[in-house]
Formats: sequence, structure tokens, C-alpha cells
Amino acid sequence: MTLNLSNHACGLILLGAVASARGQTTWNYFISDAGGGNSRVTWNVIGSLATPPGAVRVITDSILAVSVSAPGIYADSYAASGTPQPVPAPDGSYFQYDNTSVYTAILSYNAYNAPSSGNDGFGLLAQLPPKGGVGIAFLYHPGTQSAVIPIDFSNFNPGTYQSEQSGFDTPITVNLTVGPVPEPSILALLSAAGLSGSLLLVMRAACAGSSARGGEARKS
Repeated sequence: MTLNLSNHACGLILLGAVASARGQTTWNYFISDAGGGNSRVTWNVIGSLATPPGAVRVITDSILAVSVSAPGIYADSYAASGTPQPVPAPDGSYFQYDNTSVYTAILSYNAYNAPSSGNDGFGLLAQLPPKGGVGIAFLYHPGTQSAVIPIDFSNFNPGTYQSEQSGFDTPITVNLTVGPVPEPSILALLSAAGLSGSLLLVMRAACAGSSARGGEARKS
């Protein structure tokens, strides 16, 4: 199961990189066990939202949420209403307003579980002005891109989930993997500026290497 999830996550990252190279944004979440009844959320962002001048907001929602629709992600016994909850120790990531000194930090998360409804979801949130910053370009700036949230890891069902989110002038593809976080070398590639053909080749090689190591592990 661990190997399959790692390979699937690597494939989603590679597909996201290709999509982002075409002017979209890909936001990758990874949820793993943090111990003590908590889970760790790790993420990375590539594409227009993370590349100057950013992506233009086209809706008036006063909450900037980057969420994934993930039917079946939670155990049925886990109750979650979707109400925003504070991240106990924010990582420092923020959205910059239109190349100014004004910014809004990612300070909250939400989880929604409606068993058998197909509406389950998870996301990180930042607060916006009452009119939602419509018409303003927002540029994502990363912090450590890792935070612990008070949800027991046993409440998540292992797997990979993907959906597309609107709200900006370019779409955001949101991927979420419940399971092991990819190797740091792969995540480092995602944070590199630009996605040239050579970088994509390197990413393919990294994914292939991960699969090969998994094959060796199965044989041992």
C-alpha cells in the first residue's frame, strides 16, 4: 500500500507539473501521521498562483480556500462540519496582494465529512476583505509548507484524491495524498522556478527511481 500510494502521488505531481507549465496552478497536499493524535499536512504549489505576477481573483468570497473534494477521505465515525479551524502553529505561508506590501497568511484549515454523501473535503484557508479581492492578483509565498493539525491520522482513509477549483482566472488542480510524503528530492524539484523540458525529464527520472527502489524493497 505504501509503495502504491508513493507511486501514485509521484504520478499526480508529474501531471500537475505539466498542467502548471501551461499556465494553471497545481496545489499538492500530503497528510501523514504526526503522532499524539495529530496529523501533519505538507504541501507545495506550482504554476501561476506561485509565479509573479500571480493569479487574478474572480469571485467575491471573503475566504481564500484551497480545497480538495475527496469523497471517502474520512472514516464514517469522524464528525467534521467544515467550520474553519485555526492551525495551531501556522507555517508562515501567505498570499501577497497585487505586488504590494499587503498580504494575508494561511491561518486556518477546514475539514468536512458527510458519510455517503460524496461531499467530503479538506483545505487550507486565508481571510480576505469583505469583497474577496475580486480583480486583484494574488501571489503565493511559501513558508515551511508543513503544519500539524489536531485530527487523529486514524480518521483519514489512505488514498489519493484530486479535484479542480475555480476562483481565479486560471484553474487550480488540487491533489491530496493520505500516506507517506514523497522524498525531499522530489519536493525540491517542485519548488524550483520554472518548469522547463529538462526539469520535467529530471522529474520523470526521480519518479522512475522511486519506483525502482520500491521494486527492490519488494524483492528483499
